[in-house]
Amino acid sequence: MRQIYQNREQLKLLGDYLILCRSGALKEISKRLDHRHYLLECPHKYSVADLRQIADGIFETFLQSLIQFASHHVYSCDLCTQRGFICQICNKNDIIFPFEFDTTSRCSECKTVFHNSCQANVSFCPRCVRRQKYHQQLQEFLWK
Repeated sequence: MRQIYQNREQLKLLGDYLILCRSGALKEISKRLDHRHYLLECPHKYSVADLRQIADGIFETFLQSLIQFASHHVYSCDLCTQRGFICQICNKNDIIFPFEFDTTSRCSECKTVFHNSCQANVSFCPRCVRRQKYHQQLQEFLWK
């Protein structure tokens, strides 16, 4: 069940990309969802049919096929890849995405995405630090 929940989280993050994409990928995945659009919106909702498929052992395969379709689209779509992230710790030019659970992690505060290996070496989020400094400077400026 843990793997299914992780797949649902991953599908929701992928859905965030597809919903904003103008390429028509949302229409294509909608056909595959078979009227289960909640799968892209909320990882906590399950229908009775979903629970039955979980018990039968076929729901995870269904989710995997949706994830494979959606991730293939995101990686190959110019619009979607522009919404990817660059790790703000190492600043390498490779684009990373929040749905890449095996290789990335997210700041719980600002949701910025980092490589797992980079995050392990740092105890703070560089973006949160910059935002905090900006807010402090703004406060100081407003009080003058």
